[in-house]
Amino acid sequence: MRVPRPHIQDGSVVGGETLSVVQVQVMRCRLCSLMQEMRKWFAAVVAVLCLASGVLFGQGIPTEPIKTTLCGLVKTPDQFNGKMVQFRAEFVSKFQWERFVDDSCSAKLQVGGSHPLDDLKPDQGQYAFTTPADDNEHSERLNWKPIPAISPVNLKQDDNYKALRKYSDTKFRWPDGGVCLDCPLYRISVTAAGRFNHFDTDTVAVRANAATKATHIMYMDAPLSRLVLQSVSEVSANAIDASVYSNAKRRNISLEEASDLVFAYLSHGCTKQTCSLLRYHAPDWPGLPEFYGLQATWPNPHGSPNLGYFEVDPRTGDVWNGCERFESPTLVNPQKAIRKRIGLTDEQYKKVPKLGPMCEPGQKPRVERWE
Repeated sequence: MRVPRPHIQDGSVVGGETLSVVQVQVMRCRLCSLMQEMRKWFAAVVAVLCLASGVLFGQGIPTEPIKTTLCGLVKTPDQFNGKMVQFRAEFVSKFQWERFVDDSCSAKLQVGGSHPLDDLKPDQGQYAFTTPADDNEHSERLNWKPIPAISPVNLKQDDNYKALRKYSDTKFRWPDGGVCLDCPLYRISVTAAGRFNHFDTDTVAVRANAATKATHIMYMDAPLSRLVLQSVSEVSANAIDASVYSNAKRRNISLEEASDLVFAYLSHGCTKQTCSLLRYHAPDWPGLPEFYGLQATWPNPHGSPNLGYFEVDPRTGDVWNGCERFESPTLVNPQKAIRKRIGLTDEQYKKVPKLGPMCEPGQKPRVERWE
């Protein structure tokens, strides 16, 4: 905004009186001083409007990330909650999760992951952290806050990020051709920047206002702390000797292998691209190992998304539902391959009791064959 300069000269008439030279100079000084104050005021108003515009549209205040350590984030999460941070740590990518770790303090921080707060909007009212057992009858006990507007964090997919993905996506392959997502072939260190979030619980109560009844939103396995990644730099990687995975040794199957077996059983109408497996706590009996419980779902537009519940024996790779064991031609080869990986011979397999997680003592399991 351009303010015109005052034009007052000797002999000007103000209020019916002719001004002297001195009076003219004094008035000029006063007007110049006033205009300087007006310029400062106008600049301040523009600055405030720009700032408000940025906040309203989710752009936030552009600031440099706070340089800290992963140990510091984990130790005092409330201090950094919602802030942009930068730290250096080891990056680990495995089946269904990626995280930063620091062995010096046993710190772990998940990369990404969804939390109920992500899907809430300010116009929905208020939220409070709670637990699934809360009956919503005494909502006054909760610490209610206005639902915030969450600004997006855009991932910078530059050469540094591509290098990170190249190293982290390189996995060990079993002799049978299967890829082990739990078997990285590089140990990776990076400097990471992003928004740090910390949540009290994975369950959120929501209400429009204090006069309305609250509802619950809960995400299974929602992270309580996470980094919404913005960028990485200074990527370094050291190769891991593949023999740590290839040497045959007796072990239980992994969650990844259990998931592969369920998909193999459902392969006629369900793939990893069209269906999902949700982890749940499988029922167990004393003396039996904890089974992997997996619920298969698919996006059914006309009915229930549930395709069934499956429990996988971690010792053998047998797939069960309660006290019913599933058999299928599509399961035979994957089960043989996985049993060989875990060092379970055919003779040893025959000696393992074939009991499902819900077989009562003395009950003969049923066998469901799918041809």
